Amino acid sequence: MSLEPIIKYTFKDKELLEIALSHPNQKSFASDYQRFEFLGDSILSGCISKYLYNCFKDADEGTLNIMRTAIVSGNSLSKKALELKIDKRIKLSDVYRKNFGEPSSSMLEDTLEALIAAIYLDSDLKTVESWILDCFRNELKVVREEIKRINPKGALQEWTQLNQEGIIPQYRVKETAGPDHNKSYTVEVSIEGKVLGTGISTSIKNAEIDAALDALNKIK
Repeated sequence: MSLEPIIKYTFKDKELLEIALSHPNQKSFASDYQRFEFLGDSILSGCISKYLYNCFKDADEGTLNIMRTAIVSGNSLSKKALELKIDKRIKLSDVYRKNFGEPSSSMLEDTLEALIAAIYLDSDLKTVESWILDCFRNELKVVREEIKRINPKGALQEWTQLNQEGIIPQYRVKETAGPDHNKSYTVEVSIEGKVLGTGISTSIKNAEIDAALDALNKIK
């Protein structure tokens, strides 16, 4: 069976797919494959970075890096390659097959990156970015759930983008209590005037985080 129905992409130029599946240890297209791998790695990282940057506007660089790494790490990519049955279609040398049998995790990772480059070269950036986001939709969903724990304000911002286009959550200190050395802040978060969540903490920043988490729990 062809790989195309599995990856849900049909190549106009079949040689691009052949190059992407031809690991260098069997000599054919070795140089082209390595160039594909280089390009695919950059496209994948750029696409995921852009998606995370646009979706999580309140996330800092460190948080964005953690999320991106969870998706584009070698372990994640090799699992995705197995999911796409690339291990059954990658072309390896007879010597390698005889001595080792199955392709290594790094081979699967590299070949998936080469495949991404092949799709880009066969189409355009918009098409390959759409393919990547669809291919990694489950991983992105996991990241979105995780971000609710480590960055609830970013998660609430993403929700408003998806459900209330152009609207930004508004945070307001509703009440301040206690002595100067031990103040307590009550913060409300609202969307278009409707209060969705409330948080209480000894700092405004943490009260905002608690308010966003409260809102997310109510939305869910």
